[in-house]
Amino acid sequence: MTVHAPHALEIIEQVTRRLADQHAHDVDESTVRALVLDSFRRYRHLDHPSSHGRALAAQLATDRLTALRWSARQGSERSTPPSFLFVCSGNAGRSQLAAALMRATATRTTRVLSAGETPAARVLPAVTDSLDELGIPSFGEYPKPVTPEFVAAADHIVVLNCDDRLDALEGRAFRTWSIMLESTSGRQGLRHTRDQIAEHVQALAREFDVDAG
Repeated sequence: MTVHAPHALEIIEQVTRRLADQHAHDVDESTVRALVLDSFRRYRHLDHPSSHGRALAAQLATDRLTALRWSARQGSERSTPPSFLFVCSGNAGRSQLAAALMRATATRTTRVLSAGETPAARVLPAVTDSLDELGIPSFGEYPKPVTPEFVAAADHIVVLNCDDRLDALEGRAFRTWSIMLESTSGRQGLRHTRDQIAEHVQALAREFDVDAG
């Protein structure tokens, strides 16, 4: 996918107009346009069919705009539950597990996001399967980059064994969970990873009083 192809530019314009209309009361069109274009650029490294890559870029732009609105509300309404951002390298394994487990653990109004320094092409099927075993949904999730909007919208950031330099988190405090993704050791290994993360997530939810249980 290249943002310079004529058809791609047409798609970008359509996405921009749609999102600008949806967010007209909160975000100006120039901001929407900049986010859409940047979101398309961030998926150029993935070897998707073009329609898939464009859909991911459009979803990323949508999520970034939602994060912007969340940050604006948080500035004046600090009584809302805290928000969490889970980060790993590809946002295809550990951070997706952590986010899904937190959504299943925390109160309904708790905002949970996950992202990666270099997003993979898709969430690992084995990760989805390991969540399915617990009846925890992961539908609609996709690998996404760490963006300034996601960082600003997060009250608490957790990094899971990311070896990359996380420039996007510069200036922000975060905690690190040293948990390896045991995807190469079969289903049982991935279950072990999942259960380790679940223990950390439950402790985090109790720490910030968002445990729905």
